[in-house]
Amino acid sequence: MEVVQSLLKNISKVALAAMGALFVLGVVYYKERVLFADGAFVLFNIINEKRLYIQEHRFGSFITQMFPYFGQKFHLPIKTIMLSYGASFHFVFLLISVLIYKCREYALVILMALYYFLFVSQSYIWVNEIFQATGWMFLFFAVILYLGKRKANILLILLSFSLAFLAVFTHFAVFIPTLFLWVYLILEQKNWPFSNKISLLLSACLVLIIGLKYWDAHSLSAYDAEHLKGLKNLTLADITHSVRKPVVKIFLRRCVSNYWLGILVLITSIGALIADKKQILAAWTLLSFAGYLSIMGLCYGSYDDTTLLMHIESEWSCISIIVATPFVFNFLPRLKPPKATVLLSGIFIVRLVYIMSFLPSFTLRNDMEERLLTQMRKKGITKLAIYNDQRLRDTAILDWALPYESMIMSSMDHDPSQLNFLFVNPDDKETISKLNGLRDFYNVWNIMPIAHLNKAYYNLDSVKPYQVMTYEEFMK
Repeated sequence: MEVVQSLLKNISKVALAAMGALFVLGVVYYKERVLFADGAFVLFNIINEKRLYIQEHRFGSFITQMFPYFGQKFHLPIKTIMLSYGASFHFVFLLISVLIYKCREYALVILMALYYFLFVSQSYIWVNEIFQATGWMFLFFAVILYLGKRKANILLILLSFSLAFLAVFTHFAVFIPTLFLWVYLILEQKNWPFSNKISLLLSACLVLIIGLKYWDAHSLSAYDAEHLKGLKNLTLADITHSVRKPVVKIFLRRCVSNYWLGILVLITSIGALIADKKQILAAWTLLSFAGYLSIMGLCYGSYDDTTLLMHIESEWSCISIIVATPFVFNFLPRLKPPKATVLLSGIFIVRLVYIMSFLPSFTLRNDMEERLLTQMRKKGITKLAIYNDQRLRDTAILDWALPYESMIMSSMDHDPSQLNFLFVNPDDKETISKLNGLRDFYNVWNIMPIAHLNKAYYNLDSVKPYQVMTYEEFMK
């Protein structure tokens, strides 16, 4: 056991270095992360409303929102707030990795790093609570194993389930890898420090938290309820047909072109379990993998290749925990340290190349937005609605948050009055009617009176109304 721990300790440093690389990348590409969709939306509202902006009861997201919250509270420049927020995600993940390392749960350090690499490419840049939820999940497992191995008081162990609560409530999808890893560790036994009686008690607590989130999702969370409706009134035919849905077929296709390392890890995992005569663990891993495919088919079945990769990829990312758990716990310990180090380093390097290959498109969209702001300054326009232009929309990737993005970017550029633009469908007569003559802030969801803006950061022109025009007219 000590030999295995020593090996895992050494190669877990490779995982920490990989997490450090993602943090550095987050610092370099902070604008791309913050000035895109959810990132801009959340940042704008934290600064404007001077509070944490937690949605859909995703409480664990407070950890990254604290950075912009305290930034505006201490009146830091908008650029500093953006940098801290953009870098905060992988700073938090790196910090959690270090804490897990300090708990001496080296296998979890490696597994956590693999989660942020194996099935991640375009979704790296996106502000999505699922990555934060999984971070809380890993911290929960590290703490409970640490306490269990040290025979801590049961009340202290039960208190650690607050981390499980944060994980599951921050994003419901994390309940799948949580249950998988929980059962895996119990079945494997050598890394599980609790008696059968205590295990039953703790399992009941975990199921209770998941059940509470399921009730919350259906009763109070419109967003989660929409995606979970496929799990209601299931029949055997539904489950059978779920793996034939477009979302599953496209994922399997991407397992050849993008996520092929993940499939090799899965094959290696199953091979290691069979070689160790751990057929039950192999069956549990394969069953969980198939179950994940089925759940995705039931919840996101109609999502096809027109769905943005970053969106659906974030939902698929947790499958890496199922794929890589036997790889970390059962295969890597069979290798000599140099081979394990080289293998793990190679996986992280290859996946890092995939992640970086998707970043230029987000830099390109920022450049496009800056060009539009520059032209607005030249023409003396402070509020602009451009009729949909396919070239601009393709570059924007997502355009619903452009009013927030342009406002933040203009504030960062120190415009005396912030500039603001959006794209509008020429057939959307209702929106165009709202915009004509409008002097307040139109943020796509509603009209916000200028008086409701945080004047310390957003000083929108209150005199000139929105101008609605084509891209050609705008660029003349």
